[in-house]
Amino acid sequence: MNKNIDELIKSALEGHEMPYDNNAWNSFEKKLNKPNAPIKPFKFWFFGTSIIAVITISSLLYFSSIQEEKSDKPVEKKTEVIEKSNSQSTTSKKTKSEKTKEIQDEKISSNELEAKEDDKKETKTNLILQEVNEVLVKEITKDLKIDEEITTPKKENSVITKKVTEPDVPSFSNKCLGENLKVINKNDESMTLIFPSGKKVSVAESATENIKLSEEGKYELLVNSKQKETYNSFFSVFENPKASLLVEDELNYETGLPIIRGEVQTFEETINWKVDKVVSASSSKAKTADFYFFEKGQFELEVIVSNDKGCSSTEIKTIIISEDYNLLAVNAFNPLSDDRRKNTFMPYALTKRNSAFSLIIIDTDNGGIVFESSDASNPWDGIDKRNGQLVNKNKAFIWKVTLSSPEKNEKSVYKGTITRI
Repeated sequence: MNKNIDELIKSALEGHEMPYDNNAWNSFEKKLNKPNAPIKPFKFWFFGTSIIAVITISSLLYFSSIQEEKSDKPVEKKTEVIEKSNSQSTTSKKTKSEKTKEIQDEKISSNELEAKEDDKKETKTNLILQEVNEVLVKEITKDLKIDEEITTPKKENSVITKKVTEPDVPSFSNKCLGENLKVINKNDESMTLIFPSGKKVSVAESATENIKLSEEGKYELLVNSKQKETYNSFFSVFENPKASLLVEDELNYETGLPIIRGEVQTFEETINWKVDKVVSASSSKAKTADFYFFEKGQFELEVIVSNDKGCSSTEIKTIIISEDYNLLAVNAFNPLSDDRRKNTFMPYALTKRNSAFSLIIIDTDNGGIVFESSDASNPWDGIDKRNGQLVNKNKAFIWKVTLSSPEKNEKSVYKGTITRI
């Protein structure tokens, strides 16, 4: 029995070729190039057992198919005999040639039946071999995957890298000498400001410092990071422009206005004049400027000079004005004097200013108007226009001037007293 099974298997597998699987052989070649992994005995046992089982099952199926074919053939022969006998009885009257043709047809049908049986055998054999091939391929592929898992080392616990947050380093635009720098440290690490000379000023964590920039040059602000990284910013400090301010000691009335003139000596072109109280000035952006002081008091005259770096210098002078501006009017005159400057009355500023005005002289006894004029060349000579007579000596009269177009910040009405002596 065993001998017959072996012969059947040999005859089934004789001349048969396994289908070529390119991917399987590529995987197998890669496997051959890798270092040999330790092979477990269980793998050989499992692989051998699987092959034997597949071959045994294939053999049994083939053997059983042969037995079925043998058992079917006698039945077919008997059927043929019966059919022949029937045909002989029904066709006894047929001619010889007809009988010969029938015999030939029977032989052809018998040959066709045998051919069909051979095709069945070959089909079964191919199916069995195909199943064997599939099992072998699966086993080889499975072994390759197992070997790859063995030879490929598993990744150990990976090191989790903690994301480092960069410190907050304030950045500053360029500064000027003498400025105060406000440094706000929002980090949990200290900061250091390094001066051009190497001097260092520390700012504690979460603290604020006001630092005076006393050196010209490049500064560095850095965070003392625990990560030993450098986090810094840079800025420069520029020198301020040089300037010198000159101011007149007394008021100048050349134009009939109370003027103080200032002059700044500098090489810069950007100049700005300022006074701590509101006054009128003839110029505010030149190297020289005229300021009008209409009231008495103490004033700070200030000039600011700037350079192209945005840095500036400030010079200040103190000015003291002892009396209010009142059109430079005198308080007494003598109509009988030979000196024209003394024998008439007209506020001196009105003779110098090119401004429209009206002047009236009022009698303090009754409020009547003694004199009026709107022409600086027509002063009061002491005559009361109401009676045409010279006013009494040592009597005070009130004068009042109204300006039609006063200067900026100048009042429009001036008043005073005038006495004939």
